[in-house]
Amino acid sequence: MDDRHVTSLTAVVSRFPAPSQTFIRRKLTGLRDAGMDIRVAATVVGDASSTGLEVSGLLPWGTPTRALEPSARRAWGGVARGIRSTAAGSLRSPVASLVQAPVAAMDTDWVHFEFSGIAITYARAVDILRRRGTRIGLSCRGAAEQIEPLVDPRRAAQLREAFERADLIHCVSDDMRRTVEGFGAPPERILVNRPAVPVADFTPLRRTDPRHDGPLRVLSVGRLHWKKGLDDGLRAVAGARDRGVDVRYRIVGEGEERDKLTFLIAELGLGDRATLLGARDQDEVRAELDRADLLLLPSLSEGISNAVLEAMAAGRPVVTTRCGGMDEVVDDGVDGVLVDVGDHETMAEHLAGLAADPEQRHHLGLAAADRADRDLDLSRQIRVFLNAYGAGRVSS
Repeated sequence: MDDRHVTSLTAVVSRFPAPSQTFIRRKLTGLRDAGMDIRVAATVVGDASSTGLEVSGLLPWGTPTRALEPSARRAWGGVARGIRSTAAGSLRSPVASLVQAPVAAMDTDWVHFEFSGIAITYARAVDILRRRGTRIGLSCRGAAEQIEPLVDPRRAAQLREAFERADLIHCVSDDMRRTVEGFGAPPERILVNRPAVPVADFTPLRRTDPRHDGPLRVLSVGRLHWKKGLDDGLRAVAGARDRGVDVRYRIVGEGEERDKLTFLIAELGLGDRATLLGARDQDEVRAELDRADLLLLPSLSEGISNAVLEAMAAGRPVVTTRCGGMDEVVDDGVDGVLVDVGDHETMAEHLAGLAADPEQRHHLGLAAADRADRDLDLSRQIRVFLNAYGAGRVSS
């Protein structure tokens, strides 16, 4: 890679803005504020006026989704993704040419696919961009690299081809680096840049005294998807209750597992203790974090959870599983608690222990806040990205 100055980057996403992907919006606005010319191209375009970013639709006949109600936008998004996926499966078809064309025509120094699966979809356009000298970046965040190759045997070969085409392979953790190296990603093109949050936005939530009357208030934030392990979270809360703990569990997020979790709440007798809150905006998530005593992340698979980073920035102790890169940001017993994936009994023991010992909660929360101040702020992540895009070098 040479050292030419980079001024422009187009980020390619499936949907923008997406409520569950605030990390992408934060990255792009941070790069823009640092002086880069940032544009966004999305299959489904919502109301992005508050971001101040230039956003365009990817489908050649346009994506008139700004004026649609949320349910209609979701329906259109499913149609759009289905068309794009079908076209990608036959790259020589007329529909494929139409779908690939908007990406192939991008005039920018960098095109960065915020998920590796999107880079696979636009493989034909990537080849055209590379011939014009456009640099290609892609991000590896978790499921597309660690789950989908197990489900679809074709995905491993597709990932190898995507990594061969990329100038920059962004991994959210060292664990992810090892995963992509297993698919043949050239080590010299890999950038490990861990997720980050605007720490100052969460420091007002820090407490000087964690003691209060009432139940232990446990929070989880994430899509209602099997990989989030929220059924284990419910079992852990039930186990804490069975150990005599007065506990309340609130889950922020929406997804296909709602029916299962609703059933499990009833089956475990947690009807008065566990609540599925549905999707919430950022201000509402902050309000939930403000009232919580700790955050529980019972995931089976993660890159690195932004919800955990936000909780740490707010000075809340975290109980999380040793999945993905979580042990790269949580030091067991120092600024949080780590348990093995699926071990809801040990989760329950830690919930009971933290309920009985507010001083330990306070100690863990203080250490978590210190870690956030030192390592987890968005400004660090933006500096690393600027170096990679602007100087043409990969640093970690």
